[in-house]
Amino acid sequence: MAMEFGASDVEGSHFIVAGGMVKKVNAFGLERIPEARTSAKTMWFGPGETGIVEVRLTGSDRAVLRDKAEVLMAALRAIPGTLNINQDWENKVLTVKVIVDQVRARRTGVTSEEVADSLNAFIDGAYITDYREGDTVIPVVIRAVEEERDNIAQLRNINIYSSKTGKNVPLSQIANFEPRWDPSVIKRFNQERTITVEARHQFLKAAQLFAKLRPAIDGLDPPAGYSWEVGGEIESSRESNQKLAKNLPLCLALVVFLLVWQFNSFRRPAIIMLTIPMSFVGGIIGLLVMGAPFGFMAILGFLSLAGIIINNGIVLIDRIDIEHEAGKDAYEAIVSAALARARPIVMTTITTILGLMPLIVWKDPLFFGMANVIAFGLLVGTVLTLVVVPVLYSLLFRVKAPVKVTG
Repeated sequence: MAMEFGASDVEGSHFIVAGGMVKKVNAFGLERIPEARTSAKTMWFGPGETGIVEVRLTGSDRAVLRDKAEVLMAALRAIPGTLNINQDWENKVLTVKVIVDQVRARRTGVTSEEVADSLNAFIDGAYITDYREGDTVIPVVIRAVEEERDNIAQLRNINIYSSKTGKNVPLSQIANFEPRWDPSVIKRFNQERTITVEARHQFLKAAQLFAKLRPAIDGLDPPAGYSWEVGGEIESSRESNQKLAKNLPLCLALVVFLLVWQFNSFRRPAIIMLTIPMSFVGGIIGLLVMGAPFGFMAILGFLSLAGIIINNGIVLIDRIDIEHEAGKDAYEAIVSAALARARPIVMTTITTILGLMPLIVWKDPLFFGMANVIAFGLLVGTVLTLVVVPVLYSLLFRVKAPVKVTG
């Protein structure tokens, strides 16, 4: 008996309406069709599913793996707001194990190989010949119709041909039949039997949901040779962060090298680099205020923010040097450059933040964290560029305001 699947796409006018329909469909399936797995979700252009946790259980015994998975699923059901609690081995299906009685088989002249060939032809089909139509060759396979393949009575009456006696023998005369419930799917990870438990939460992030599930995982007490590991969103984020961290020092060194090469100075790049950590404060505030997750996209947002702040610093310091080369004293050059670059920098910041507002307002599932980091970080970074950069420049280059003489 095979598992049956069904899927349908429903188009709506707005993703907010779609979100409400998703909740209703999932609740209907859980209440009215408990034996089926009902999973409704929104498609790409609306806010998608977040807070998805996967836990992989690995071992050799199917029964042990399924029992441990049921423990985790029960723990997830006990967490309010948890949805779509599933495991990837699907529901069990009714199967029949054919046990050949070798004594009776030898009496009738039937071998185990002949039984296997007959069963394979009955269920999967046996190749007969090829049908040619022009240049097209179509293999012809003969097998029992679907109604007979799913019928145990028909299975008992399969005729097994004995090459030794030249006669057909009913399968029921030489074999016993053992009905049992088996997994419809057995999946492997790294060539080992693995069952994956998956769930998502309405409000919690993946890391938060996993933290609530962790006590149940620690209480599994699996036998020797069994293990668990986290997968899904948490695993992908961790792998992405590791790859990013691996190349980050090289990229940072390259940025510093280019700044030193451009300005032919160490103090000017130092001023720019000192403003970057300060601007990160704005990004962190944005994540906290808006409740955005600190994930891989948020880290990309911090890197993008650093690039923008570096660009603003380059523009301002370059203007200071131009003003100074034009004959103005150092203090006047700093003031003139800050005033001259204030409007372009502020306008660039405003347009960037306005461009990010749709992602923030509609809480885009992919770019929400990154958008908050850049928007709030730019608010703080702009002030730092226009105020802190001139101050640091004055300190590092020992620039003092001219003394006004009155009298």
